[in-house]
Amino acid sequence: MRTLKSVKVSLAAMALTLGASGAFVSAGQTRPTAQPQQDVLPAGPGKDTTTKICSGCHNVGIVASLRLTRDGWADVVKDMVKEGAKGTDQELAQVLDYLSANFLGEAPRPINVNSAPAIDLESVIGLLRSEARALITYREKKPCKVIEDLKNVPGLDFKKIEAAKGRIVCL
Repeated sequence: MRTLKSVKVSLAAMALTLGASGAFVSAGQTRPTAQPQQDVLPAGPGKDTTTKICSGCHNVGIVASLRLTRDGWADVVKDMVKEGAKGTDQELAQVLDYLSANFLGEAPRPINVNSAPAIDLESVIGLLRSEARALITYREKKPCKVIEDLKNVPGLDFKKIEAAKGRIVCL
């Protein structure tokens, strides 16, 4: 059974495919000649594998308009496999590497624990309100220079800070 998310992805893919292929043509206009799918993707390792696996269901030119993080592309590849894309583990890894190398977007920016509001400390790091308050009180007196400085914050579970290291900075 298809989920609402997969239906939306499929509809978006069809709309992009139809738009990219020139299927929407006003009366009196001529349809542009279709560019070979291989030509819309930049050269690089994995291009042929990406074209082979992805073109079975949609125009591979769709990816040229997307910019995702590696994790985002991994989710897309996983979803496409669920939808029926066929490939070996090695081929799917090549597709992920190719998409990540050529259509990489920005990851969410880390938050600065020296200036972040309590809501960000709670939602991004997973601190309790009392821990967020403790961190804010501490940083007003002594801003952190490195993440390890937060070990000195009374009432703060440093394990939460360690778990969120990739999403936080001390500036």
